[in-house]
Amino acid sequence: MKQSHWEMALCFSFLLFFILIIKAHGFSSRCPCEPDYKCVLNNCVLNVDCPTVKKQGNGPPKFCKDAFDPNRRPPSKLESWFTEDIFNDLFPKANLGWGANKCFPYNYKAFIIAARYFPEFGTESPTNGFTARENYRRDLAAFFAHAIQETGENDASLYSNMDVEQAHACFYRGGFYNWFEGGPGSSFLPPNSSGYSPTDGDKCNPAGRYCSTNAELDHFYPCSNEQEGNYYKGCYFGRGAIQLSYNFNYGQFQQWLYSQNIIVDLLKNPNLLMTKVDPPLAILGSVWFYMTPQPPKPAMHDIIMDTIPGNWESGPVNREAGYFGPIFGPTSLIINNECSGEDQSEPGGPGESRRIKAFKWFCDYFGVPTGDEELLSCKNMPKKFGDFSNFLSFQPDWSSTWKEKPCSCAPAQYGGMIPYFQPGYYPERYVRLNEQNRRRCVQSNYFLMEIIKMNLETKSCISTGCFKMAISLGCTIHDNLNNEHYLFFASQQLVNIFKRCFVIWMKSMHFKQFCHFTAFSLIFLIYLTDVTFG
Repeated sequence: MKQSHWEMALCFSFLLFFILIIKAHGFSSRCPCEPDYKCVLNNCVLNVDCPTVKKQGNGPPKFCKDAFDPNRRPPSKLESWFTEDIFNDLFPKANLGWGANKCFPYNYKAFIIAARYFPEFGTESPTNGFTARENYRRDLAAFFAHAIQETGENDASLYSNMDVEQAHACFYRGGFYNWFEGGPGSSFLPPNSSGYSPTDGDKCNPAGRYCSTNAELDHFYPCSNEQEGNYYKGCYFGRGAIQLSYNFNYGQFQQWLYSQNIIVDLLKNPNLLMTKVDPPLAILGSVWFYMTPQPPKPAMHDIIMDTIPGNWESGPVNREAGYFGPIFGPTSLIINNECSGEDQSEPGGPGESRRIKAFKWFCDYFGVPTGDEELLSCKNMPKKFGDFSNFLSFQPDWSSTWKEKPCSCAPAQYGGMIPYFQPGYYPERYVRLNEQNRRRCVQSNYFLMEIIKMNLETKSCISTGCFKMAISLGCTIHDNLNNEHYLFFASQQLVNIFKRCFVIWMKSMHFKQFCHFTAFSLIFLIYLTDVTFG
């Protein structure tokens, strides 16, 4: 029986509709592939035999503890498409040439544990002109591109013996190679430490300290000055996939870990970034840095995603120049403020050029567009993030410090240790942290007299607020009696408050408030002891 014209038209319409739906969701496939290519994620990538990589050291131990997440976070949607086979295909040279291995810092399990702490990583798809498939993969392409620059093998000799496309396929599979800055044999390590074991980063010479110091930093993120002979243990040189560096970043990451009920002292033992496995931190610290804004800088993830309006705002001058939306270029400003553009030669030099070329290669591997070629570099971006006149941090509210009431804090247009996330410039999930950060700033006022140089006779808010702050912290401790890690941390805070307030009250002659506070502290400590040891 012959089909009528309208039946044929109807069938064709359904077929066309189905094809459009598939295309809209990014499910188009380039497979099957031509000879010398293989199918990865429905995309054809060059199947090349790379030269044998030089392996450093004696390799991983035979036995080790498995990577483990104490919080048992649920699987990320990322795991449904980015598999262990793909991870191993992309990073065959990881861990000094030995490849992904459970006994070394870089492996698939460590990667997915990190991803589970940031559910938006590789899974977010806003309405930004790209499909869901493209957004997921561009996000990972950006992260991996920065890892190539920071810790890649970066063997330029590949281009002497192979054609460019083959050399690309081997060069950009060199990510996650190094552990330590300047590795594999970092000049920061003692002569008897080869850098071929993750524990080799426990000590460094003075050049590797990377310790920034001033009154604020010394209060919030103090460097460890512990020494072993001529070498320091407080070494904050670059470690991990995209090289977490300086005590400020180690301290901020440590603070975030506390918020996740992961208690680790990275300021005292920074090399735990490479050796801890419960959870593993070498990749988690880098994903944290990639996903977290630090005013005036947005998060790299938010730039490449341009999630909803207000998640990263480039400002009118940059918008006029085309620098807005889901673009790669400004992400290079976040790590090392590099904006030199892309080299014409291959593989080109380090810095922004390598980041751009790596991003292009990973996008090609994943079968997704890079975006506007001119916006892959931040070279022509008129205003850099430091040029913005936004509110950046919480600082003491000088207009009220003379009043007989607790000190307050307000947003300021200069940087500090406690960030302020200006609405319209940062994601809502960070804007919601502002009240918590304001309270943290208020608490810090009582410890930072040396910094803010308050005159105790005129800055009445300090002595008035000590008692109220102690009560507030006591109530918070009461609400977290089942969290032993928090109890330890908060009890230390209460002791610090008592010591500082004692000095304040003795100098300001506020004996009545001192007596009230002493009575409160004794009663509360008796109660806490009874509840805890009952």
